[in-house]
Amino acid sequence: MDGRDRFAASYLCHDDVPKAVLALQDGAARDGGGRRHRRDHCLAQPAGVRREWQYRRDSTGSQRPMNPITLSRVSVAMTRIRLFACCVVAVAFGCKKDATFTEPLPRYASITWLNAISDTMQLDVRIVDITTNASFMDADFRAAQPFPINLEPGARHIKVFLSSTADSIAKRYLLDTTYTFAEDQPYFFYLSGRARAGGTRATITTLAPPTPPAGQFAIRFLNLAPSLAGSVRAIPDTAAAPDIFITGRNGRPTGAPAIAGLAYGTMSPYVFVDTGSYRAQLLAPGSTDPAIVQTMIAPGTVASPGTPAIAGSRVAGSVLTAVIVARSDPTSMAPQTRPTSQRTDTSVAEAARRITLSGDTVTVQVGSITILTNRHSSTGATRADSTIARTGTGGSSGVTAGSVILVSGAAQLEYNGWQEILSVVDTLICRPADPGDVVTGNNRRCAPPADTTVASADTALTRFRFRYRIVGAPATPGSGTVVYRNYPPVYTAPDFATPQINFMVDKRP
Repeated sequence: MDGRDRFAASYLCHDDVPKAVLALQDGAARDGGGRRHRRDHCLAQPAGVRREWQYRRDSTGSQRPMNPITLSRVSVAMTRIRLFACCVVAVAFGCKKDATFTEPLPRYASITWLNAISDTMQLDVRIVDITTNASFMDADFRAAQPFPINLEPGARHIKVFLSSTADSIAKRYLLDTTYTFAEDQPYFFYLSGRARAGGTRATITTLAPPTPPAGQFAIRFLNLAPSLAGSVRAIPDTAAAPDIFITGRNGRPTGAPAIAGLAYGTMSPYVFVDTGSYRAQLLAPGSTDPAIVQTMIAPGTVASPGTPAIAGSRVAGSVLTAVIVARSDPTSMAPQTRPTSQRTDTSVAEAARRITLSGDTVTVQVGSITILTNRHSSTGATRADSTIARTGTGGSSGVTAGSVILVSGAAQLEYNGWQEILSVVDTLICRPADPGDVVTGNNRRCAPPADTTVASADTALTRFRFRYRIVGAPATPGSGTVVYRNYPPVYTAPDFATPQINFMVDKRP
């Protein structure tokens, strides 16, 4: 505005407009005396007159040179373009750097957990000073975290609570401690003792696992069982420090034990063993039979494409700790479960085959089934198989060669106790017999008759049996109500009515 409440643009000459615009951007254009330049000959004219005058002047005269004000404006625009281009390049360079930048991984300690308190309810082991996934919650007796998990290093405040949905119980704690964990250091934290007697102990062991030689694994033993009571076979002293044997497939304890007289609360040195399938057996000091405890050492799993190896006796480089744990206190809230007992063949007709001895090898029959197979009608048409008789379970025993079972109920004690399955010997008997019959193995069958144009059928009797070896010479056939429990290889012991062995991983292969 020009101060007269009207637009001042109508009072400017055509060639003064750029100067007015430039004055707003770069300050007033000044002459040599520093005063604002003014053209007195510029008279107020209507806009149409000025345009006509300008047209006539430009059309009669030569082309005027480019106004220096226009050059300045072009220069400013070019500067902005160059600045924008530099910013684009800088951003692109920054993005490229981010795409190739590798953020360093955090460094942790690692820890495994075990609850070996046999006379209380579930426990919560909490790290209360930080939020972490390394806590150990709802832990029953013998519950474990056998594989190392990451734990933030530093001074960690650990409290052990009773695990319950009732606030009055859940706020009670058995233990309160602080421990400083170092980066890249593995630890083993275990609870032991008895809660009722106020003897709960927390032990944190700094691990220094060895590197086994090629083709071997390492194992050591920790005895956290103050008593070995609960064994099926009677032992002279349940508090005596046991001898420990490591036996291979179909092997029996002989010679010197791998670990002799491992006292309660004691950790053994590591023992190096060739990879393979093994059993750990605890025996009374100086004896080789019967076993107080027998269990398969966790075999592990070898690596495969996309799947890392799992530590165990079959995987070279594995380092394990085997922890001997007592039975549950039967008067407490600790678990009392155990594997389901399996029946042997209790039928009167098969009593003579229920449990028999030949040399040192015991054969146990769990049942049988008789079917009509290869059936044809009088017209030669094929007919479906038909079951005509069963005894005992009428099916497979459910055990596998090399697995461990616990036998009980036999009147002759030598048949009872911890046993390794020597073989599974299910047998087929075909009547009438044919040279093409397959009577053992997984593909048992009775060969069909050559002539299928007449009415016919084969009688197929299958006996389901397994074998194990014993020491002694009991009467045969055995008597009593014989049952067995199956114990496949696991890291955490499943039977709370007997002493058992847990396996912890000190070092992955």
